[in-house]
Amino acid sequence: MRTVMAEDRCLRCGQEGEDSFHVFYLCPTTKEIWSHLNFSWIFNSHMDTWSWLTWVFSQGTNEQCRNFCCGLWSIWTNRNKLLYENRSNASWDISKQIQSYILELEGSRERVLIEGTSARSRQSSQRGKNAIFFDAAFDLKNSRSASGLVVCNEEGKIVAAKSTLHEDIASPFTAEAVAGLQAARLGIQLGFHTLDIIGDSRTVITKCQNTSRDKSKIGAIISDIQSLKDQYRRIRFYFIPRSENKEAHSLARETLKKGGEQYLEGETRSSRGEMVPNHRVSSE
Repeated sequence: MRTVMAEDRCLRCGQEGEDSFHVFYLCPTTKEIWSHLNFSWIFNSHMDTWSWLTWVFSQGTNEQCRNFCCGLWSIWTNRNKLLYENRSNASWDISKQIQSYILELEGSRERVLIEGTSARSRQSSQRGKNAIFFDAAFDLKNSRSASGLVVCNEEGKIVAAKSTLHEDIASPFTAEAVAGLQAARLGIQLGFHTLDIIGDSRTVITKCQNTSRDKSKIGAIISDIQSLKDQYRRIRFYFIPRSENKEAHSLARETLKKGGEQYLEGETRSSRGEMVPNHRVSSE
């Protein structure tokens, strides 16, 4: 049965009216909690609740803001337990609860990072000798796109790069699918028997991995990609984040901006990670 409050005084301290600013800032128990968590710096007088919260989030680091939110949540949860369940915890116990929850969050984040790194390592070790990274840049106003293709050997060294302009492109997804098709065609032109095609469009990569007929708006392009699989002994498609596809992304954007297609061989990386052409085969 819920407790009915006869007055609006704080159940913890009984000193004054219980509004949100009192619960999270003024209550002596709350002040002790913030002190235990090394958050004494958040006390800034002559503020209302909204101004105080805005100030804290503007002053704190990302980690401090995250921990501060955990503290707010726990303080409110314990306030409700006292009100509705008559269960009271000391400020030190509440502080411990908050610290435990923060450690649990950090542990979960570390597990995600470790699992992501392990997955990328496994994916890298499974890749074949030849790989083509692809990306697209899209111009909505002019319905144009550019494909950026970067060819790498098993050591990850860039050995060729190609960019192509396309007209009458309906959407970014179409642009990505066209770039994937260009990658499959380039592998055949280079005489590859095995190839890994790698891009940062999860939708396009997933459709290329499937063997069933795609009925979406880019289904015809996906069908063209699927039809080229028979010309390889083995072809595989991998998704990577945009941050790991910078060369193809930069090539596509530069081509769309400047309007000049190109095909380069003997690429290497500069000290800044940019592509440097050793030998220009053709420029269109």
